[in-house]
Order: sequence, then structure tokens, then C-alpha cells
Amino acid sequence: MEWGALILLLGIGFVMVVLEFLVFPGTNIVGLIGVACIGCGIYLGYRFFGTATGHGIVLGTATVGVLLTWYTLRTQTWKKLSLHTQIDSKVEGVDPAVKTGDTGITVGRLAPMGKVRVGESVVEALSESGYIETNRKVEILKVYTDKVIVKLKTEEHGQ
Repeated sequence: MEWGALILLLGIGFVMVVLEFLVFPGTNIVGLIGVACIGCGIYLGYRFFGTATGHGIVLGTATVGVLLTWYTLRTQTWKKLSLHTQIDSKVEGVDPAVKTGDTGITVGRLAPMGKVRVGESVVEALSESGYIETNRKVEILKVYTDKVIVKLKTEEHGQ
């Protein structure tokens, strides 16, 4: 009975450690439980079977661990489980012709984000003035790679 429990405990430990590396990387809990199972198995081996058999269990556990690691790396198991697609798209950027101080017209309502037409370009805009209705003039305050910051253009600002 003790041998069956010992082998089951060590087997569960090894399976959980392998799962930690291949299926649940970064969670750590599965790997920690696996290491705890292996440690308990070794402890129980010393307790029930004595020092000589305990040393044999440690040697066997280390051998199985090394062989399992070698086999997993050799067969490149992680490549079979990994995602092979690549993301090659880019964020649609703001036209380089759009500059700070330019004026534009809102294409839709900015609440507080929306679209603004600046020259021939339509860009994503964030309103600093809160909600701005459609077809209102706005001034560009700042240009980022993916959006512009705008405010409602009023008569006081040079129209």
C-alpha cells in the first residue's frame, strides 16, 4: 500500500510540475503543489522504508526529473502547445501633416472621443472641452501617434 501511495504522490508531483511549465506558466501554484507532492513523497519514503530506501527514492526522483526535463526539451513539446501566429498589424496613426494649432471640423459628436477631419485626414480625437457636437470647429492642442487632443474653437481664439 505504501509503495502505491508513494508512486502515485511522486507521479502527481511530476505531472503538476510539467503542467506548470507547459500549460500554466506563471501561475506558480500548480508548480508549488507539484514540488510539495514530490517532497512529501520523498519524506514518506524515508519515514516508511528507512534511510537506504529513502536515498534510493531521492536518486530515482532526481533521475526521473532529469529524464523528464530532457525528453520535454528534446521533443520540443512547448512548440506543439504554443501559438504560432504573429501580429503584424500596426495602430492606425495620425497623418504627419496634422500639426498642433491646426483647425478641424468634428465628423461626429466628441463625447469626449470621436472623429475630426483635419484637411484631408480623419483622425481620432479627444476633447479637452467636454462634449462637442457634430460639424463644430476645433483646434488641435496636442498630436500623439494614435490621436489628437482638441478643444472647441471659439471666437476669442482668433476667428
